[in-house]
Formats: sequence, structure tokens, C-alpha cells
Amino acid sequence: IPTLIILDPKGEVITRQGRVEVLNDLDCREFPWHPKPVLELTEANAVHLNEGPCLVLFVDSSVMLATLQDSDDDGESEAAKQLIQPIAEKIIAKYRAKDEEAPLLFFVAGEDNMTDSLRDYTNLPEAAPLLTILDMSARAKYVMDVEEITPDIVEAFVNDFLLDKLKPEPI
Repeated sequence: IPTLIILDPKGEVITRQGRVEVLNDLDCREFPWHPKPVLELTEANAVHLNEGPCLVLFVDSSVMLATLQDSDDDGESEAAKQLIQPIAEKIIAKYRAKDEEAPLLFFVAGEDNMTDSLRDYTNLPEAAPLLTILDMSARAKYVMDVEEITPDIVEAFVNDFLLDKLKPEPI
């Protein structure tokens, strides 16, 4: 499979997934495709799941996140992105300041065949919202079993993961 790596003028990597970015943005409106803090999980970008640990917030259209019930956005996945984006940005900034790559990628997964396949592969329940960290290379998953997902819960879950306080379950 061909790889297209996009570099900035200093030779720093912007993205290792240039091929995926080109296919998803044929008009190149978002060029040079700097990484977004939170991605909506699709078949086209699912390859990112293999790059390292990924926080994935599974949502569906019938269950609204408690903290965003009154928001006037485009739906559940947009509300979920808004919920985890500040935490993702904080983690990314912290590691960028140390000239390191962030230890987690952040995704929101809606209801589609790709998400169903991922749930089947990782043996995750059909519950939504469902907060997980998936580490495909380590074949491990971490699941936060709560009824209500709030920014504080997400941040505590991420921090516990980064401090190795969570017990992994096998995938």
C-alpha cells in the first residue's frame, strides 16, 4: 500500500496518513492536513487505530450525552466531539511542549457498519455512550463503565490510563 507522508517546510511530519487525507479531501480544502484533535471514526481513517492507543467514544443518535442535552449542534457525534475536544487539545499541547507525540488519538464513533465491526472485533458491548481506550498493537482495551459521560469522567479516565492505573482487558 503506498504511503504519503506530509512534511512541513522544516521537515517535521504533519501526517503519516497523507494518502487517507487526500482520498477524504479531494479538493484539498484542509491541506496540509494537520491532525485534528478529535476525529469521527470512518472506514477511511480507521487505519489510525493501529498507530497506538486511541480513546474512542461510542455514541448513538438515541442517547444524548447528559452534559450536552441542550446543545444545538449537528447531532450526537458533534456533541461528543465537543465533549472530548478540550481534553484532547490539552493532552496534545502538553506533549507538543515536550516535543513528543501525544500518547493517545481521540475518536468519536457513531452507528455504522465500521463501528459494528470494531465492536465485534474488540468484543465491546453495544452500549452507548461507551468510553473506551483501544490499543490494537497491545491487543488491549480499557472500558469506562458509567451511565453518564462528562468531561471530568473523560479526563480522569485519560489521566488514569496515562499513569498506568487502568487494568487492560484482552481484545
